[in-house]
Amino acid sequence: MGLNLKKGEVVFLDTSPFIYFFERHPTFFPYVERLFNQVHEREAEIISSIVTFIEVATLPARMGNQALVEQYRAYFTSSSRVSLLPVDQAIAEQAIALRANYQLKTPDAIQLGTAIAQQANYIVTNDRQWKQLTHQTVLTVEDIGLAE
Repeated sequence: MGLNLKKGEVVFLDTSPFIYFFERHPTFFPYVERLFNQVHEREAEIISSIVTFIEVATLPARMGNQALVEQYRAYFTSSSRVSLLPVDQAIAEQAIALRANYQLKTPDAIQLGTAIAQQANYIVTNDRQWKQLTHQTVLTVEDIGLAE
């Protein structure tokens, strides 16, 4: 498995890889850091849904850490290789189909619907339930780490 990115390819990242990166997770940070470096070197792109921002910013907001919420906002709005996408009709249609066929929760269906609607080459998560989508290239963070 693993990623062998080519120029211009698109990687969809679920929330967990961003958290591992931001929080410098002792096991997964090196894997995600290599992924970000590869994206930069190969002129690829990372996309995610606005759901990711909601998920990463909720705990800091709950704890009253507005500075961290602002850091996350700044990262997602100014990064040249990372784009957060709003939910549009095409993504909603994909999410409906995913919920109907795989019994996914709405946030997961929106995340995956975004990846599918945007024709991502890879989907990276640590949610093993997503691997049931056999028609998509879904990798866990561990998968990309083992391939290095």
